[in-house]
Amino acid sequence: MDDVQKQGASGLSIAALVTGILGLSIIPIILASIELSKIKKGLSSPAGKGMSIAGLILGILALIGWIIYAIVASVFLANFVNAMS
Repeated sequence: MDDVQKQGASGLSIAALVTGILGLSIIPIILASIELSKIKKGLSSPAGKGMSIAGLILGILALIGWIIYAIVASVFLANFVNAMS
């Protein structure tokens, strides 16, 4: 347990944050969820908890953004097709 607490942030925490910044939506959500679970079980250092939470939030925001984009694009496309008919 002492070895886990002395370690820095894990690769999963860093990957969750980076993919969240890049807006890859579902990937940071999965990575952050795995890492937060490992931190809770004591299998990973709590040093990466903040990065995991930030990655999770950014992933959720990216997912919401992609959903909004898909809805707007669908409405635009439907209107465009109707205008062409």
